[in-house]
Amino acid sequence: EFRRVLFRSEVLSDTLLHVAGQLAETPYGPPDPVQVRGDGLVTPVAGPSGWRRSIYVQQRRKEIPSLLEAFDLPQMNPNCLTRPNSIVATQALHLMNNAMVHRLATAFARRVIHEAGPNPRAQIHRLYLVALSRHPTPQEEALTIQSLDQLTVQWSQSQASSAAPHPPSTRALANVCHAVLNSADRK
Repeated sequence: EFRRVLFRSEVLSDTLLHVAGQLAETPYGPPDPVQVRGDGLVTPVAGPSGWRRSIYVQQRRKEIPSLLEAFDLPQMNPNCLTRPNSIVATQALHLMNNAMVHRLATAFARRVIHEAGPNPRAQIHRLYLVALSRHPTPQEEALTIQSLDQLTVQWSQSQASSAAPHPPSTRALANVCHAVLNSADRK
């Protein structure tokens, strides 16, 4: 049986920020501005303590944050009687390729390292617990350890790693965090 998984744009955005440890809990006040990037994507501007919840992001008709728009943010011009629900390829592509999502995956990796320490098994358990609210199965743990080891070796051998701001192990963990954030876990 196929079950449609519908994401509310605001919940998805706020959850990505929370998991990455980048959600600023500051309530009320003026809306946070958005930035129209050179590639045409619209992203909220981070404050000193991260990004605030989606409800506090400035929304103009022509400058709707790209993540919110991709995941069916209700249009408010002139008013919204029902929220559209769609599952389209651009949603998956946005989560896989967007620079902000990659930045959040790296922040999530740093959070996991800070909370779990240098032990890869402890990092994987913390990653699953934070992102999916459960521990990994033995098969998931073994596959994730194997992937983490392979990615660390690849990042170590990469010429780009010498100029990178993070060590190969952190970059590898960021890749794993990105994959878990993009998973459709239904357990």
